[in-house]
Formats: sequence, structure tokens, C-alpha cells
Amino acid sequence: MTGGAHALLTRLARVGVSRCVRPAAAHLTEADRSAVADTVKRIVIGVFVAASRRDAAGLVSGFAADADAQPIVWNGVAKPTIASLRATADTFYGAIAGLETQPTGEIRAIVLAPDGAAAEVSFTFTITTKSGERVPGQGVATALLRKRAGGWKIVHWHESEEHFDAVMGHVFGAHR
Repeated sequence: MTGGAHALLTRLARVGVSRCVRPAAAHLTEADRSAVADTVKRIVIGVFVAASRRDAAGLVSGFAADADAQPIVWNGVAKPTIASLRATADTFYGAIAGLETQPTGEIRAIVLAPDGAAAEVSFTFTITTKSGERVPGQGVATALLRKRAGGWKIVHWHESEEHFDAVMGHVFGAHR
């Protein structure tokens, strides 16, 4: 990510999270920031682990179930509820033979407040079709997370895969 893109992500994340986090009541120490960043990274890695297992229940477990949360956007298609996210994941995972996905570099975590953070990560994936063809790809994901009584949860996730239509055409036999 370029410096300008990172700065834009930081500004957008501050605006987006400002709507769902309370003002900081206390100053965050570097140890606090480090602990939050580690937690955010663990949650983001959990999304990739669940996806690689084709585990829709595990995938949605990292997301907030609140009505105001917008859980995930896949290449411009919003899944505004946990139920719709899980149904989409179940359908997709059932239509393929395998999925391997992982971050390809540092997960950049930005601590915005004691109860708000953002993350950005590039990733790769390989989808194995039912016929055994392996289709590789790559993308970028961003997340907004909020700490609530039950712990940290993702309140928004957006991912974009490079050449998504071509990848899906290989996976499902025709371009969308």
C-alpha cells in the first residue's frame, strides 16, 4: 500500500470508527496499543484460517452481530447481516473443493481508541474447483473492529480480489 493510500485508509477508518466508538476516557500506553494491535491481528488471521477450512461458522464468529454492523463486502457486494454472510460463505464453500488463503505480509493494525481499531492486509488465495483445477488469486482486505463487553469483534470487513470476474470465471466455468 502506498503512503497516500495508507493515509487515506487511516483517515477513513477514524471517521468510520468514530461513529461506533466512545471517546477515549484514558490515554493508551504503548503497551495498551501493542496489546490491541496483537488482538486485532489475531482476529484477522482467524478470518483467513476459517476461510481456508471452509468453516462458515468460524468465519462469522469474528464478526459483531449487531444490527448496525455491516459485516462484509466482497468485491462490492454487501452482506449486511451475519445470516446473509454465513449463507453466502456456506454456498461458496459448498461449490468448491478447497480454499487456501493467507496474509502475504504484515497485517497493519491501527489503534484508533481504547475500543476501536482498523486493519489492512494483502492476501493470496488458491481455490480448488470440484474438477481439481487450482485457481490462484490475490487481494486486499480492510477491517474495522470494536471492543464490546464480549471482546473485540469485526464491525466491517471489505475485501477486493484482483481480477475477481476472471477468477470466478475459472472457478465456476463462466464470467459473472
